[in-house]
Amino acid sequence: MCEDYRHKDDCDCYDCVETRMGRRGGSCCCRPEDRGFDVVAMWKDAFHLAYREVQVEIFKAKIKTAMGKTMDKAAGLVLESMLAEIRDSQKKTQAAKASKEKLDKLVKEALGA
Repeated sequence: MCEDYRHKDDCDCYDCVETRMGRRGGSCCCRPEDRGFDVVAMWKDAFHLAYREVQVEIFKAKIKTAMGKTMDKAAGLVLESMLAEIRDSQKKTQAAKASKEKLDKLVKEALGA
């Protein structure tokens, strides 16, 4: 980061480069009014993020207590269905491959190859 406003054109920090390229509204690190990181704002953001994560964890526990057995059964049914789809898809793929091989063999025999 460039500390001298006169050298902002030489600075290669993200803010200066983006400002020079016109992608930012002039927020260059080399401007005297820019004092760098707002530490208090960073702590506030972290607090709000942590608070939200705690809320999510509380809801997860309550949902699991209230609906865990039902959700486990539903997950089992969905898994069973998806596995059946995968098996059917594999059977179709194998059948298509076998048909293609037979057809290729038939065409080769017809052409006398």
